[in-house]
Amino acid sequence: MAHVALMRTVYKSGGRAARGRLQYITRDLAQAQTPAERQLRYLREGREDLVYTNTRNLPGWAGGDPCRYFQEAERSERAPGAQERYRGRAFEEWKILLPNMLGHAANMHLMRDLIDVIAGDLLPCTYAFHDPTTLSGTHQQPHLHLLLSARQTDEHARTPSQHFKRYNARHPAQGGARKDPAFRHKGAVKAWRVTISDVLNVHLARAGLQDRVHPDSLHERGIDRKPEPKLLPSESRAYRENGVVSATMAEVLDIRAQRQETRASEQANAQEYWEERKLVLGITDDMDMPAQLAAICTARALVRDQAPAQRVMEEYAGVEQEDRVLGDLAGEAYVQAQAEADVLWRGVQDLADAWQLVPLGRIRVHQTRSTAQEIWRDAQDEQRLRDVGSEAADDAWRDAVLLWAEEQGARALRDVGWEAVQEAREAGHETLDAAWQERWQRLAPAQAWPNLAQDMEALARQLDALREEEGGTGRVRVQLWERERDQSWGF
Repeated sequence: MAHVALMRTVYKSGGRAARGRLQYITRDLAQAQTPAERQLRYLREGREDLVYTNTRNLPGWAGGDPCRYFQEAERSERAPGAQERYRGRAFEEWKILLPNMLGHAANMHLMRDLIDVIAGDLLPCTYAFHDPTTLSGTHQQPHLHLLLSARQTDEHARTPSQHFKRYNARHPAQGGARKDPAFRHKGAVKAWRVTISDVLNVHLARAGLQDRVHPDSLHERGIDRKPEPKLLPSESRAYRENGVVSATMAEVLDIRAQRQETRASEQANAQEYWEERKLVLGITDDMDMPAQLAAICTARALVRDQAPAQRVMEEYAGVEQEDRVLGDLAGEAYVQAQAEADVLWRGVQDLADAWQLVPLGRIRVHQTRSTAQEIWRDAQDEQRLRDVGSEAADDAWRDAVLLWAEEQGARALRDVGWEAVQEAREAGHETLDAAWQERWQRLAPAQAWPNLAQDMEALARQLDALREEEGGTGRVRVQLWERERDQSWGF
């Protein structure tokens, strides 16, 4: 074992692979049994390759059930019904080959250290230690299966659907769980290969073995040998049980024969790499295992923090793009990633190179200052708008008060005018009545005189008649003087 064998598979939202993958790596976890009972059943059925399985860091709403968690990730991660390239990552599955020269106990410690470095105390994961036999049946082939979510479990209580929403940096409890940036920066897959190789080499050295592993591909290391192609389970079973050799199996057997010829050179190359790597990490032989693992974790965090930000604006806009799945055949991508990692490490170790970061820091500070000034100007403009709006509101209020006062004054004037009209009307009626009374008093005597004259003439005729009866002339003269008629009732 001179190189890191890491097989990584990404499962997107909208899929239905969670239950099947869990049942495979944990050997039917859906059937609730104790570990001892399950192990006895595996032994009876000839499936003794499962050595250990466990789950850690699940949020409270999952209730300790990894199947519920990963199935909810498939349902609730971003755009489950969109096209493949636009769907979010539900979870990843890693398969890491463990050194077969270590026993079960040593590989168990190695497995736990790998889980601590990769998942820590925050990332939900389910892992299993398998130890099947090789195709020849003469050696063991220990490996680690890891189902992993990049969503960190924190102290905030969330619902299942909210857990997989976009993270809210200002109010974490209102958004989804934060995604670990170690899985999202540029060159993350290569960085994890380097970290895994560091942990494996530390354990190999602690066990007193000369074998070492190298994180780079065979092509990058200059080794003229092709990597083994992946075999289907049916091809492995057919070869083991019936000796049937498929085309892929024949290629695997040829490559393994070639590997025996290049094994010495590959190991020498891996040992040389590890000696240089220890200087970069600052690891010495007298350091204990926790100190060496802490140095490895610090180096991984440094690569994460200094790596070029690949998705800052995409994550802020709520858009994720698909990462490439890097394998042993992706030579150009590995060369580029290794070159970037070497430049970063030289920049950290060499103070002269570190000074090159100063102009970049100044540019970043200038950009931050410019952004702050723009924000301040926007705030000032907003304050001025608020002041103008307040003044306009005050002017409108004063105009409304003046209009109200004018309306009240007009109403008061109308009331006074109406009272004056009423008084004038009453005075007019009174004057008219007095005029009518006066006219009536003047007309009454004038109307009485004709009647009086008629009565006096009738009286005179009656007197004349009486005089004639008595032998007189019968002539009584009655005359109303004009002056008396105008002034009094005299004759």
